[in-house]
Amino acid sequence: MSKLLIVDDEVAILEALTDILSVEGYEVSTAANGAEGLDHVRKDRPDLILLDLMMPVMDGQEMLRRLKEDPELRTTPVVVMSAGRVTKAELQGSRFLAKPFELDDLLDTVAAELNKGH
Repeated sequence: MSKLLIVDDEVAILEALTDILSVEGYEVSTAANGAEGLDHVRKDRPDLILLDLMMPVMDGQEMLRRLKEDPELRTTPVVVMSAGRVTKAELQGSRFLAKPFELDDLLDTVAAELNKGH
């Protein structure tokens, strides 16, 4: 079972994505900001991170930068989720999913990213 970490400050999004992805057979954990997300990644090493960019405390951009700087964490796949415009530089090699997204797009993107490493 693949472990996913969803990092988003919107409770409704965390709950909806957790429900959807759990039904699909993924083990899902959540964090409300980048600082919580980094702590979780260091402890639990998810197979994939779904990361919102706009959050309080530590935004997704900073979390992504810190992940890429850490030799042990830099290969963890990340899917950036945002309703705003995002540049290639901001994505730092991560996949992008524009909010609001279709359920099929979410599931296809998660499956594609998880299958890359296998």
